[in-house]
Amino acid sequence: MDILQQIGAHLADVAADPAAYILDARLLEKFDGQVSETIAESDRDALIHQLAELLPNLQQDPTPLTTLIEVLVRPSSYTFSRVLDIQPPIDFSAGLTAPSSAINLITLLLLEKAKLRRSDADIVAGKPEIVASLIQLWLSTQETAISQKAYDVLLGLLTAEWTGRSSVTAENLGALDSPYRSLMWRRVFRDKDIYESIYRICSLKYADQVGQLGKREKTVAQARLLDLLAKIDCEAIRTSQIKEVEDRYGVVQNGLLEFAAVRMVDYEDDVLMHMTLIDFFADLLKPDHSMIQPFDSSVSITSPQSSPSLDFLLHWQLHSRTLSYYVEPDRHSSLDITYLYSRAANYLASFCSYYPDRFRGPECTEVLHRVEEALRAVSLGQWAQDMIPKHDLHVMASLPGHSLLPDPLHRTPLFLLPTRPLNAAALQTLATVFRGPRTGTTNQVETNESKPAARALYFLYLHHNPHMWADVVKGAETVALKDAALAAIGLIDAVINASWGPLPPSGEGTTTNPSLSLPTETELARKCQSAQPLPPSGVLAILAPPAIEAVLPYLLRPAQTFSNLVGGGKGDVESAAYRIAAAKYDVVLSLKARVREVVRETGELEEVLGVIDRRLAMGVLGGQGEVGGRVGTLEL
Repeated sequence: MDILQQIGAHLADVAADPAAYILDARLLEKFDGQVSETIAESDRDALIHQLAELLPNLQQDPTPLTTLIEVLVRPSSYTFSRVLDIQPPIDFSAGLTAPSSAINLITLLLLEKAKLRRSDADIVAGKPEIVASLIQLWLSTQETAISQKAYDVLLGLLTAEWTGRSSVTAENLGALDSPYRSLMWRRVFRDKDIYESIYRICSLKYADQVGQLGKREKTVAQARLLDLLAKIDCEAIRTSQIKEVEDRYGVVQNGLLEFAAVRMVDYEDDVLMHMTLIDFFADLLKPDHSMIQPFDSSVSITSPQSSPSLDFLLHWQLHSRTLSYYVEPDRHSSLDITYLYSRAANYLASFCSYYPDRFRGPECTEVLHRVEEALRAVSLGQWAQDMIPKHDLHVMASLPGHSLLPDPLHRTPLFLLPTRPLNAAALQTLATVFRGPRTGTTNQVETNESKPAARALYFLYLHHNPHMWADVVKGAETVALKDAALAAIGLIDAVINASWGPLPPSGEGTTTNPSLSLPTETELARKCQSAQPLPPSGVLAILAPPAIEAVLPYLLRPAQTFSNLVGGGKGDVESAAYRIAAAKYDVVLSLKARVREVVRETGELEEVLGVIDRRLAMGVLGGQGEVGGRVGTLEL
């Protein structure tokens, strides 16, 4: 008797007397995914039908059965149409509301099959009791895994047909209807009972009353709703859907998004939910946060100036309220600042990265003052011990370059970042600032000022800190401080691959407001006390004094090894040494690529290219071990 026959006979025995027979979990576990892939489809259907008949009458833990069903329906060839053919028919609503987590989960797995085709999702949408039960389970269950699965199913049904596509292009966009014109979307957001259930479950208005969730459970539901809204943000959730329902919960004009972001959370008395809310605001600022956005005619690609999400946050003063926890910490309680300062800093970093042209005027001044204040409070000893304001460094790394340029009224806080003593976070911040905008990424929106500002900041900082490259090279060779060494190498790489642009030539003004203007090439050279034109690119800056005197010899030297060390710690040192050597080798490869571009464009630096090729031919470690190698130590 094969495994399929054994399981069939065992299930028949259990069905004949559910109270007397115990499920043989070991037997059922033998039917794994490999067996499932090889059985005939008729046998698969017969076994699923047998399980469906047994499950409602089972008087013991159904987990072994639901696990077996999961294995049977897992293949993609098992479509929602076949789920609907199961006899007796699956009662999805009963499965979603059952007190058993195992039953909930298998019902969700079966329902999930409908998200692969719009027509199948429409069938589900035609059953309001299923949709209502799905939303109730998603928001109310206390089991995180069940809630997450319900969320995945709901999101999949709302975005059926194009969910899972790797991209939405101009070619396939026209062939795909907007998901929020689907029956499923209309069922969730235009069915009064279902739409109101979202408000009722998440609102604190009736918390702890009979038939309602407690306050703690409601805050969990609130966080789940915020997760979904960030993924389906579009005009439909920012506009009124059923005014009668919205009026009951204080919503004025912006529908479910207004309820969730403005009305729902008791942010003054619940600092943990306030943290979640600020994270939600930061998500809304990201240009790719919504799966629905490509289909939403009201949403254009995020510009350096604005987007519907930012307009919403500004309109309800959520932007200024959030920033106040960063720029004006003294206005708030110490408890709030303990939890919210970092969240507000992350929000500010997102805002500056995606809307650099909006970061002007008094707001810019307040942020720069706060960053400068935080950095001035750090002593050299604290930099050495890594007791640093990491959230403020994150903000600085995200600020648009033009805002960090010094002007007659203030010095830039960038000058407060040291290269001695070594600190990985400080070096990483400098690397981000000097690199300029990363082409082809979505974590930053480029402006006309981004590239020339990055170049200007590099030379201004180098003039302020002329021993920068000597410090960086020393740090790169300090294997005892692996993180700092890797950050130092990363700074070299950032300048070599910097995305820079030219400044306005001499005589061309920028703006009448000096805080918004870029210096001209002549002004920058004068501020840096350079009689020669400054290098136009990062690779040429590395090959010009003072960088060439420290960086190029370092890159061409063989890497340090520590094969002479014995005893404790050898493995750790060797591992760190090799990682550092590999990172250094990658930088030499980058240098070769950039120098080759210069050779191709100008015909110069061919000799340098030859020297680099000879170093690369030696391999990562430079072709030799360094007997008696020295482990660098930290100079405080």
